[in-house]
Amino acid sequence: MTVLRRPGTRRSGWWVVVSGSALLTLQNGLVLAAFGAYLVAITADTGWGAGVIAVGYAIVQLGNGFIAPLTGWCCDRYGTRAVSRTGSLVTAGGFALAALTTSEGHFVGAVVVIALGCSAAGIMPLTVAAVQALPERRTLALGLLPSGVALGGLAVPLVALALERLGWRVTFLVVAGVIAVVGYAASVVLPHERAAPRVLPAGSPEEPATPLPGPPGAGRDHDLRTAIRTAAFWLLVVGHGSALVAVSAINLHLVPLLTHHHGLSLATAGLAVAAMSMAQLVAQVVTGLIGDRVDKRRLAAGCMLVQTAVLVVMATASGFGVLVAAAVVHGLAWGLRGPAMTAMRTDYFGLTSFGTIMGWSMGFVSLGLVLGPLLVTAVEAGPGGYPLALYLLAAVTAVGMVAFLLLRRPAPGGAVPDDRPVTCRSH
Repeated sequence: MTVLRRPGTRRSGWWVVVSGSALLTLQNGLVLAAFGAYLVAITADTGWGAGVIAVGYAIVQLGNGFIAPLTGWCCDRYGTRAVSRTGSLVTAGGFALAALTTSEGHFVGAVVVIALGCSAAGIMPLTVAAVQALPERRTLALGLLPSGVALGGLAVPLVALALERLGWRVTFLVVAGVIAVVGYAASVVLPHERAAPRVLPAGSPEEPATPLPGPPGAGRDHDLRTAIRTAAFWLLVVGHGSALVAVSAINLHLVPLLTHHHGLSLATAGLAVAAMSMAQLVAQVVTGLIGDRVDKRRLAAGCMLVQTAVLVVMATASGFGVLVAAAVVHGLAWGLRGPAMTAMRTDYFGLTSFGTIMGWSMGFVSLGLVLGPLLVTAVEAGPGGYPLALYLLAAVTAVGMVAFLLLRRPAPGGAVPDDRPVTCRSH
């Protein structure tokens, strides 16, 4: 595939991956992965209920998903660089506002601003940019891009230290400054031009349809209308969404689980998050290297099985070593599955409408990001505590495993599905 570029705008697709990974490192390390530490520090200082912080976390996750269709449109209209820079500045402004709040309602309002910024500078537009920049190495690109999510987890011990030394308000102001400066600078290598139409090389015979990446004979690319009529679209939503129920819940509640339930220090819990994030990083790179040579459907189902078992272990274990090991295995399963789920959408539906299909898919999937933290917060406050909450998460991930096992590649245009699993050839 050849992409038409304007003169002077050509750049290596790998720089897009590097820049996107840096932006995700910033967002995950200072926002998403750190929310568990923020929960502990803010509730201790203000006396607000844990539910307030959990609602704030859910709003950020909701923004990343529900605003994704609008974010994709803005990227097509104004270019990724402008959208990303705007998102970084809005996120920084939200943190500055949150640092000055004195009531629960004002805090939630500031978090809404943070959510808008995170969506504009987050995984959705960066994923589309990486896939379009490196269409023939998309699984590797998708394996390396989210390395920023894992690397961001390594910053949690530093955030925890800042919260203990400076307090959460000063820490929020520092975070605002870092996001504004680093986020603006990291977006320099992102393309500033709008997405250009695809053209064939000079002298090429006219093609009657756009070929679907993946197995030979996969046929015509899907648009949103034909994609949502396939069982594959909705099974991917169920599988991906159920995975994110557990991922988002553990991201928020791992630190409170280790501190409130098991009596560990905030700094020690931060190290556990860092270990989980490092495992996720390693697994993402592995999937990027082998993803085009394996059956992604079975890989995702296997990871869901492992994640289900890990949640059961977390519900029953009490020793620090066992809990850290479970968190590490959770990170491995998360990292192995993540790039495969996104790559499957290009395998099944093609690149022509990938941004639109991915945006609407993330809109549905984001329900899992919201429900996970709220479910655990509500159940943990009852007599069942964290054990019951983790058992319920395990039941959800088991449903996701079944969804991936039922998944099949749709035929062109949403006709009779093909039972063959998707195993892309390496490029």
